[in-house]
Amino acid sequence: MLMPTDRTTYCPNCYYPMPQTGPYCGHCGQKYTTGRVRIWTLIGDFLESIFNVDSNILRTTLALFVPGKLTRDYFEGKHKRYVSPLRLFFATAVVLFAVLGLYLFTNLESQMTRATNKSRYQAYLSSFRNQLDSARAQAAALFPEGEAQLPGLDSLSALIEDPRKDSFNLVYFKRVRTGLVESVPVAVSMEDLMEMPLDSLPPHYGIRGFWHQLQVRQLAKLNREGGDFTRFALSKLIWMAVLMMPAIALMLKLLYIRRRYFYVEHLVFTLHYHAFAFFCLSAVLLVANTGWGYTLGEFLFPISILGTAFYLYKAMRRFYRQRRFKTLLKFGLLNFAYLCIFTAFALLMAVVATLAY
Repeated sequence: MLMPTDRTTYCPNCYYPMPQTGPYCGHCGQKYTTGRVRIWTLIGDFLESIFNVDSNILRTTLALFVPGKLTRDYFEGKHKRYVSPLRLFFATAVVLFAVLGLYLFTNLESQMTRATNKSRYQAYLSSFRNQLDSARAQAAALFPEGEAQLPGLDSLSALIEDPRKDSFNLVYFKRVRTGLVESVPVAVSMEDLMEMPLDSLPPHYGIRGFWHQLQVRQLAKLNREGGDFTRFALSKLIWMAVLMMPAIALMLKLLYIRRRYFYVEHLVFTLHYHAFAFFCLSAVLLVANTGWGYTLGEFLFPISILGTAFYLYKAMRRFYRQRRFKTLLKFGLLNFAYLCIFTAFALLMAVVATLAY
């Protein structure tokens, strides 16, 4: 389609002069239109946008399953045909954590809710036993000395368990003179744990210091509202995964420091690998929780772990182009560093989530 040459035509979207040899604006890319849109044009635009998006996602998915290909193509300048590394990483991470929240954390939330309800029941029962003992003492005072036989109350006391002797250990950490950190258990009655105001609980048990009181207060809150904490912690997991990526990329930078790769290349490699791992883990979890596929999911889970490990080795071989022995050695070092990084970030996330809850 050629544009008319007798007069200058402007793009109705950005008012840039339209080219004389085509219908698309060279500034914003919109197709020229007079503003009148036919139904077939609307349907055609819809189908074109759908197929363009689908083909882009399909190409990215197919390339993702070839270890290292997506990263190599990205740094060869093939950006437009694939989904960007950050968008791909966030999309697969959101899917994974949605699946985790739907299945794994729902069960964990139910277990913590049951534990919280049990503790609350024991606290209420302790309060009831206190009232029962008080009523027994008042009733006994009405009888002459030696005739205070209250078989009814005694039988009731025997039938109802007495949880007041039970306690719950709240453990907080403090620094000792040697510079180390030690754990300090605090035995708290179930009634105080569930009923006492959170600000009054630490001083009541002789705990001094802002950080010590904060730890005990948050642990008590966690035991009171355990079910809600799982949802709060899940919302922090994705940020833990995001913060881990630069640390893992830094480890790759150190492993390949003599190869003169830029840090961003290691970061993109890390994002692509985790996008593949998140995709596989989401698929296995979905299969395992379909009812008929639970046994199959148990079988696929260890296979997926081994598969993602083999994928990482092949991706390192394809992208960094080193010999098998060197790649295998760096693969082992990277996995050891990954375990350390994951453990450190998981502990940090657990501490931050507990203190911020």
